[in-house]
Amino acid sequence: MRILFITSFPPFPIDRTGGGIRSRLLIDALKKIGSVGIFYLNYRGADHDISHELSPLFADGSLMLEQSVKIGGQGKIYAHADKALRGLGMIWGRKLAAAGLRVDIGARKAIEDLVASKKYDLVVARLSRPTAVSGLLDVDNIPLIVDADDWEPSRVTTQLNVVPWYNILVRAYLHRMHGGAEYLGQRILERADHVFLASETDTALISKIIATTLPNLPLSNDGGEIVRLSQSDAKSRILFAVGQWSKAQNSDGMSWFIENSWPLILRKVPEARLRIAGRVSDDLSKVWKRRKNLDLLGFIDDLTPEYEQAAAVVAPITWGGGTKIKVLEALAYGRVPVGTSHAFDGLADEPILNDVVVKSDDAEKLADGAVKLLCDHDFRSSQEIMTLKYYGDNYSISCFNEMVAETVKSVVPARP
Repeated sequence: MRILFITSFPPFPIDRTGGGIRSRLLIDALKKIGSVGIFYLNYRGADHDISHELSPLFADGSLMLEQSVKIGGQGKIYAHADKALRGLGMIWGRKLAAAGLRVDIGARKAIEDLVASKKYDLVVARLSRPTAVSGLLDVDNIPLIVDADDWEPSRVTTQLNVVPWYNILVRAYLHRMHGGAEYLGQRILERADHVFLASETDTALISKIIATTLPNLPLSNDGGEIVRLSQSDAKSRILFAVGQWSKAQNSDGMSWFIENSWPLILRKVPEARLRIAGRVSDDLSKVWKRRKNLDLLGFIDDLTPEYEQAAAVVAPITWGGGTKIKVLEALAYGRVPVGTSHAFDGLADEPILNDVVVKSDDAEKLADGAVKLLCDHDFRSSQEIMTLKYYGDNYSISCFNEMVAETVKSVVPARP
């Protein structure tokens, strides 16, 4: 089988974000089914170009770079102008424009030519918004699977819930975005033969049987399963956090935790330390560093030693979408996540999950849960055992690959 994989996330090690990891998982799963051609939508310029030398994934010949298309023009002036036009489209535009999207003419023409050449039997598109930008939603003569984990019906609603009622302009913008997102979702459901979502919550909101949950998974640096750690040291008083702090949906939650829960934890456990990995802006760094016993580690390539010495992992995500990789990674290593309810939204087997993690939207209750993990090692050990069992029962690469293979089999007619 010949599969065209359309993505704006190159397979890591170029981009080891949650989105990059999911792209890698899908590529690995599809390579087990047939040959895969990458159609790369490059939003980020020359620094993110793909070449055959950048990834060992190209080594065995089952994966090739079919085409790389630069989305948007060159230079800062064009970028600002394009952003302004899309912003105006969200205010006065209709359909995709209301979601801040425009079809890229070059990408659409390239895809139409590839489909007309009958070089591929199936298209698998990564993310709903790039799928729309590529023009693929208007090309209907080839089977299509969309991995739409960025299209989350609950995402904008969650964001609206944390915006104060008096912030009228932001709320109006979000309502408009919600309308555009609804149209985008309808178009995807109309065009796609199957849709993958990453959240059980969002899948439950869609009545069509073509939508199923394909769970996110964390991966090790070499692209394999994460090796579980031994139980945490009884003497550890370390809380660990990792994230892309340039994204507001991550930094907003961590700022809330640092301001409201962290002082309460230090009051009861003065020797506790909060270690935060990931690049932090200068402005945010100045604010966070004012707090006692807080270490900003910057970017760390290998996070295993940090997880190993941690007593628990903090994930206070208060809004937005995202792949919940930080929560899943903690579970895979065998460390108990401490976070808000949104951080665990959409994960599998919620009743069991609630017994495993420390979850609360109340700053004091969240602090109390973290303190119990820090001070009661017997309790922490029992939770770590449950954490590993929960992860093993619900998440594995083999199950991920099987779900992808079964979906492809159901979508693509049997070939002679």
